[in-house]
Amino acid sequence: MTVPSSDQTLPDGVWVTTGRGGLPVVRVDVPACTGEVYLHGAHVTSWRPLGAEVLWVSEAAVYQPGKAIRGGVPICFPWFADGPGGTSTPAHGFARTTEWGLVGATTDGQWVEVILALSDSPATRELWPHSFTCDYRVRMGENELALLLTVTNTGDEPFLYEEALHTYFGVTDIRSTQVDGLVGASYLDMVPGADRGPHVLDGPITFAGEVDRTFQGTGATAVIRDGDRAVTIARDGSDSAIVWNPWIDKAAAMGDFGDDEWSGMVCVETANAKADALTLEPGAQHTMTAYISV
Repeated sequence: MTVPSSDQTLPDGVWVTTGRGGLPVVRVDVPACTGEVYLHGAHVTSWRPLGAEVLWVSEAAVYQPGKAIRGGVPICFPWFADGPGGTSTPAHGFARTTEWGLVGATTDGQWVEVILALSDSPATRELWPHSFTCDYRVRMGENELALLLTVTNTGDEPFLYEEALHTYFGVTDIRSTQVDGLVGASYLDMVPGADRGPHVLDGPITFAGEVDRTFQGTGATAVIRDGDRAVTIARDGSDSAIVWNPWIDKAAAMGDFGDDEWSGMVCVETANAKADALTLEPGAQHTMTAYISV
């Protein structure tokens, strides 16, 4: 599946152009919102309903083949972090650094759906020896950004996989931000040196240092409270959620993350990871959806 050879195949308000680093990008500009999706990683880097950006992308992000874009919505597949066995590379899988095919787009003049696809290749099978297809639908409108990732096992053997929509949200100041909705859920504390747990969350998540929590066995809706603004992340087909902010030292240690940018972002991710990894039988498929609204 390839990029359409002409903008004539796409509806008004949707076109393919050259983005940062010379990478192809799908741009959306309709009355309800603007947005962009890079074919590199099927990476959503902007959603601006009524002119207000919801996502966060680092000013130091790298746009080049083989590199993940820091911010927006990276897709982690077929594993999260270093995988169920702790030895998988590259980190977070190959989907976020592979060019996806643009299948097409539809619109009613208000909302837009961009459809992308990825399937196994000799390069992916060197890293993960399974046959698969991924169908990714990015629906942008005035009230909601819906992200639907469908994985199908096209091979003859079952496979185990992890997945995440590793969404970065912009906030005014992380020190006065909190994340609600996950009270009572079990989580692992992944900050180096912390007691891994599992723990049970007993109140809103607040930020006074690095936070890296993987919530397991929950489909609860999370809400980012950023002053007078609330960003809601509802999930379907997802039993894991990750909440992350790197804080000062880790941000400074990352070459594609501005030293002072940690205060303006938080990740609240829709996932199936670790104990919530999925097994797909031959011919089976699974859809994981994030519904983001402001």
